[in-house]
Amino acid sequence: MAEPQETNLISCRVCGVIMVKIAKDICPKCFQAEEELFAKIKSFLRANPGASITQVAENCGCKEEAVHAFIKSGRLERVGLRRIAHQCELCNTTIYEGVMCADCKKKLKDQVKMLRNISPEQK
Repeated sequence: MAEPQETNLISCRVCGVIMVKIAKDICPKCFQAEEELFAKIKSFLRANPGASITQVAENCGCKEEAVHAFIKSGRLERVGLRRIAHQCELCNTTIYEGVMCADCKKKLKDQVKMLRNISPEQK
């Protein structure tokens, strides 16, 4: 007897419509809108390198959170658009690539190194 198949019903992370999850957590309609916004942002940044998140959002007609999401996902860097001013996730220093500034990266690496050197008896 064949095993019953599980259906992975989820709600779209953007609009909340119920759908079967295949590969994405976003419905086709919202995915298309997101891709169009990404193309608009990409085009604006190519014409205005170094623009701030606020400038991008204002000129592209979107919320700053949408721009942040593209930065955090790494999509803008993957298409060669690194020069967008945004904040370090830890200290809020203005940076132009990645999610952490050099100082926070160094502190994090030092903390990890220190934790690795702690013996099990000291834990």
